[in-house]
Amino acid sequence: MLRRFLEYSEKERLFGRGSKVLLAVSGGIDSMVMAWLFREAGIEHSVAHCNFSLRGAESDGDEDFVSAWAATNSIPYFSTRFDTLTYAGTHKVSVQMAARELRYGWFRTLVRSGGFDSVAVAHNLNDNAETFLINLVRGTGLSGLTGMSPHTGDIIRPLLFATREEIASFAALQGIRYREDSSNAEIKYTRNRIRHRVIPELEKVNPGVLSAITDTMKHLSSTSAIMEVYLSQLGSRIFRSSGDTTEADISSLTTLSPLEPHIFELFRPYGLSPKQTGEVIALLDTGTGKSVYTSTHRLLNNRGRIIITPRNEESPEEYRFSSIDEMRISGLFSDLRIISPTDETLPASHLTASLDLETVSFPVTVRQWKPGDRFMPLGMKQLKKISDFLIDQKVPVTKKEQVLLLISGSEVMWVMGYRIDDRHRVTPRTEKILVLTL
Repeated sequence: MLRRFLEYSEKERLFGRGSKVLLAVSGGIDSMVMAWLFREAGIEHSVAHCNFSLRGAESDGDEDFVSAWAATNSIPYFSTRFDTLTYAGTHKVSVQMAARELRYGWFRTLVRSGGFDSVAVAHNLNDNAETFLINLVRGTGLSGLTGMSPHTGDIIRPLLFATREEIASFAALQGIRYREDSSNAEIKYTRNRIRHRVIPELEKVNPGVLSAITDTMKHLSSTSAIMEVYLSQLGSRIFRSSGDTTEADISSLTTLSPLEPHIFELFRPYGLSPKQTGEVIALLDTGTGKSVYTSTHRLLNNRGRIIITPRNEESPEEYRFSSIDEMRISGLFSDLRIISPTDETLPASHLTASLDLETVSFPVTVRQWKPGDRFMPLGMKQLKKISDFLIDQKVPVTKKEQVLLLISGSEVMWVMGYRIDDRHRVTPRTEKILVLTL
């Protein structure tokens, strides 16, 4: 087992003799065997244990057990305790997902503060097969069927070469003590149901089902790697990025065949789920202004292109001022002055507004424009919709949503960065001028 452990780690380049590894040790059989192997291999390591406060005295017993083992073997030890149920309720996630988010968040903190090269978790070959089946029955793309990787970011899985039975036999042979987690027997969890009921039935059909699933995952992983190269090359021809915004040419997208898998794989990095693929295909044939929202991005049809921008879940900010002083210290304006009329020409930059102070009444509001907002553009004598004005100015759709209005009472004084309202312009009767610069 030790030889296979070192050979596998060398083959997958998980760690070297000079590495410093943080071991995630629950006290269960897998993690205790992993800890034994690291100790015997002489790899510098520390032990980290999470108490999720889910099994009362049993959880506390696990913590005491791991702590004692680390102390007996003179291994640096870290532990933490989580209120997992409260976290799950607050963040509206399952208990399993809450535990995952909490532990990996803590591991990242330890890696940064302790100078570790990686975090080792004790997933084995059975875990990998179970993950394959879980993703299969839930529905997934190709990447979901490639299994767990030996190395994902700073997470390593040095036991993926061994089955659960091999690990159990080795623990018995070496007299490695461990703790039994009673929740592993509860079939209310999806993974346990697959572990205790589905895989035993599959083994009746094929006693070598774990090896068969492992071989399938390897084939799919190779296929996925080839496909990623193809998609990268294809994406570089279709997508163009600038800052947070990416554009995709609709005419190029519609020529792809078969269309559905191409659309899913190309837009998957932007949060697209398989069920939304049809919505994006329909979006290609709609008019300008139609959108599809994924979990992370907005996809907007705009004049022959799909505009992809990150979703902003926060409500648009609105600023409300009761005085000039509040406006001055808000940070919204790079310069704010009150001047008297002179013969000098007022600034002509679109970033500066010169307003008749007498027409400004408080409170003054700054907010994003909304459909239906109107103002009287400088030089005109009738109201115009902000939306029509922005179209006339050929403002890109992605920038329209960022346009702010300076409002006094119910009147728009300035479409900020574009044009002031004619009713608030400086006239020969103006006594004081409010000059605002973005």
